[in-house]
Amino acid sequence: MKKTLALALLLVAVPAFAHPGHDSSPLHDGLLHPLTGLDHLLMLLGTGVLAALTRRNLLLPLATLAAMFAGAVFGHLFGGVLGMESMIVGSLLVAAAALLVPGRQVLLALAMPLFALFHGWAHGVEATPSAFWLFSAGFVTVSGLLLAAGFTVGCLLRRHAKLQKACGGGLLASAAVMLVGG
Repeated sequence: MKKTLALALLLVAVPAFAHPGHDSSPLHDGLLHPLTGLDHLLMLLGTGVLAALTRRNLLLPLATLAAMFAGAVFGHLFGGVLGMESMIVGSLLVAAAALLVPGRQVLLALAMPLFALFHGWAHGVEATPSAFWLFSAGFVTVSGLLLAAGFTVGCLLRRHAKLQKACGGGLLASAAVMLVGG
């Protein structure tokens, strides 16, 4: 029971560390951002899984990274955009749906770069303007590693439909928690 409570508290506390300014190094903030923002972490891992399951080996991860970086530049230049947080949570819903409805995986997977644009936009808004490029170098690097980790998991899931559904259910539950909490 104590371990469950500790894990629950950790999951609730993690999003608070997703914003820069808690460290003196913009590169360090950028490196940590995708790891400490649960929404970003799950979207990147989910997209990597979908890339493997749909056989979009490089196309989907590279398009996702490019869209995320473009979004960061837009966020840096133009500030926040209406609906940004909803699109971020929506990315988890779409990734979950793709895992839960295999017949629609390709179509839903191809929507992930659009959602990545909004994840990146949030990165660009949250970055300290004078340190944008260092922050971006960090989050793009770690985002690529998370996509690769998700791809590895997706390769393992190719022959396990029940585990795919379990991952989809986990993404769906995470999105629900973020909707309730956010």
